[in-house]
Amino acid sequence: MMNASDLREWIALFQMELTPDGQGGYRETVPAGLVADIPAHVRTPSGRPVTAGDQLSDRARHEITIRYQPGITSVYRVMWRNQLLDIIGEPENLDARETWLKLICERKEAGAQ
Repeated sequence: MMNASDLREWIALFQMELTPDGQGGYRETVPAGLVADIPAHVRTPSGRPVTAGDQLSDRARHEITIRYQPGITSVYRVMWRNQLLDIIGEPENLDARETWLKLICERKEAGAQ
């Protein structure tokens, strides 16, 4: 059972911004002035090696629990300790009571997003 006192880390939830690339297209950028202002419980079970593009790379997964916030989807990203994490799958409403939200996040090798 999660308690408010378990929320000892701070994260930021955000959506990437689309910035013109100067060639008629857009690229994703991290919003300016991003501040970690959401208390969270972060657990890192373990990393795992993955083959991508015929190369072995590392993936670090994190289980992040925050107070429930409606509208959070896998489109959002998480900043934790200056690392950018992708939300994998849809966030889980723990106990279906709209009290806690569990995010499974993944950091790619060297922070490549």
